Amino acid sequence: FNFRERESGRAVVSARLIWGAMAAVDVLVVGGGGREHAIACKLRDSPKVKHVFCAPGNGGTAAEPDMTNVPTSDSDVPGLVALAKEKKVALVFVGPEAPLCAGVADALAKEQIPCFGPSKAAAELESSKAFSKDFFARHNLPTAAFRNFKKDQFEAACEYVKAEYAAGREVVVKASGLAAGKGVLMPESVDEALEATKSIMVDAAFGSAGDEVVIEQLLIGEECSCMAFSDGEFASMMVPAQDHKRADDGDKGPNTGGMGAYAPAPCLTPRLRREVEAVLQRTVEALAKEGRKYIGVLYGGFMLTRDGPLLLEYNCRFGDPETQVILPLLDSDLFEVALGCATGNLKKRVPEVKWKQGAAATIVCAAKGYPGSYPKGLPIAGLETAAGVAGTKVYHAGTKRADGGIVSSGGRVLAVTGQGQDFQEALDAAYKGVESIKFDPKESMHFRRDIGHRALYRPLRIGLIGSTRGSSSQMTFDAIKRGELNAQIAVVISNKGDAGILERGRTEGVKSVHVPCKKGTPRAEYDAQVTKVLKDEGVDLVMLCGFMRIVSPEFCKDWAASCINIHPSLLPKHAGGMDLEVHKAVIEAKETESGCTVHLVTEEVDGGPIVVQRKVTVEPSDTPESLKAKVQAEEGPAFIEAIKASKHYRERKAEAAAAFFSAENFPSMQLCSRRITGCTIV
Repeated sequence: FNFRERESGRAVVSARLIWGAMAAVDVLVVGGGGREHAIACKLRDSPKVKHVFCAPGNGGTAAEPDMTNVPTSDSDVPGLVALAKEKKVALVFVGPEAPLCAGVADALAKEQIPCFGPSKAAAELESSKAFSKDFFARHNLPTAAFRNFKKDQFEAACEYVKAEYAAGREVVVKASGLAAGKGVLMPESVDEALEATKSIMVDAAFGSAGDEVVIEQLLIGEECSCMAFSDGEFASMMVPAQDHKRADDGDKGPNTGGMGAYAPAPCLTPRLRREVEAVLQRTVEALAKEGRKYIGVLYGGFMLTRDGPLLLEYNCRFGDPETQVILPLLDSDLFEVALGCATGNLKKRVPEVKWKQGAAATIVCAAKGYPGSYPKGLPIAGLETAAGVAGTKVYHAGTKRADGGIVSSGGRVLAVTGQGQDFQEALDAAYKGVESIKFDPKESMHFRRDIGHRALYRPLRIGLIGSTRGSSSQMTFDAIKRGELNAQIAVVISNKGDAGILERGRTEGVKSVHVPCKKGTPRAEYDAQVTKVLKDEGVDLVMLCGFMRIVSPEFCKDWAASCINIHPSLLPKHAGGMDLEVHKAVIEAKETESGCTVHLVTEEVDGGPIVVQRKVTVEPSDTPESLKAKVQAEEGPAFIEAIKASKHYRERKAEAAAAFFSAENFPSMQLCSRRITGCTIV
């Protein structure tokens, strides 16, 4: 290895490193939790890694082949540097934030040892929430409105809280410093907000971490963990993940470090992902401009709001337990990726970071009582059986070896990860593994039984397309708002800029897009533009509602069995007709009944399989206009029946979702639904 000093002071390996001429190398993983077990296993799987040393490691890493625990604390910076030199490791991979914030990467740089993890200056993005919020403001990164207050500004902080609530804005109160993930308080009233401010600033509930406090506007939406590999210049985003913070089923109980996670998070649509990627890249570039070149994992917590993804905070390391679902999906060599970041040439070493198809989910097995007081030294049985479950890996977090076996040594003891082609398969594998594990006594093991509920019961995302007012779609909007339909209108599209359906969408708070069609544009070309918008919004089912265009064969293929249309007759009668001409033809034919038909869209106009039909009686006194009104009254209910009958709705177990997301199971949903009208939050 030849080294040179970068401007930031970080050591960089020269580009003359040629793997073909080298033997496999040793690496050091700093940390002893489930995250570090997952990191160590992924590094060990690299053909370029001979042995992994873990400092201090845990009971799981102690039992892994080609892996050795070393009794050096992850807070002992000089000891970690000495260990890296002694073992002559090619890379140090730091798991937890504390040693990074203490400057372990800087100390390793002085000894010319490559480190995957940011410098102390760059890690301030996590160690000081006040710094990070000011950083967001300096570089116009999207985040909630906020104010920072020093310890001697308690009265000013209270006045700010009162003013925010007086203006109808709720707040979150955060200790600025590191508080083991517990320094964020979410009051539900002005009195609770003032008490939260007092507990941090006056009562020192989080010690010196509360010497400065951040008070920011409460954001509503789904939270998503979005991490990226960074080499100081380039951010390569990983698959997004979501975790479960509450201790108990139904998102009840106290906040924890995380009781489970799953990836990839379906809430991050392609469009939202591009927006998040842009924010992550801008962050890396802004840090470099400030002389804080960022190496390692940049972990952004984003809230997906109506205004787009907004930054909650950054962490300077992998999340836990998100690591246990993200790394199993990584197809590229983690050692190559990490060394590419540490040496400042990720794109050259790994031109494209690749990811596997499918899903992963992890279930945390905790000691009963966590996150409060809990017993330690609990004997654990069934680990070998769990490891034998297909598609399952057991990562150790709070364990150690004792008396020839494995016992608990922490609150979060194990993370059982399952992989599969979809979330159901991944969760089945993970829970099957959990069933094999027993603590002694057996009632001392606690785990959640509803991990992944947001993925399994995810609302059906509907794309609504029309050229007119779209009146028949209003019942779908209303059923969603009432909670009767586990669905979401994700986007409204029209070929006409003045179409009433676009205004309907805007009124309902839905993204509404005019996709103009220039004269002479081939159908397939126009439909490709529409499909791009639909795919960007993660649409599952397309609803055509008064769309005055014949869609192309290419569109039918793209949305096979996933696009429905409503026709104002009882098909196959009067196929191809439109609007009043259909009702006029019914009356002229002296038919005694008419109605509407929802059918799947195929290349044959109005010839696709029938999904739903609703009938009305044709009276002798009916005119085309009066018959149209009667038929239109049935179109809304027909659409709702068709949505529920769709394969996408059934696959999501949507019928069970209404019961699952009840007020009894999720009391916080009632609070959220009062905060935003016209939006269902799950």
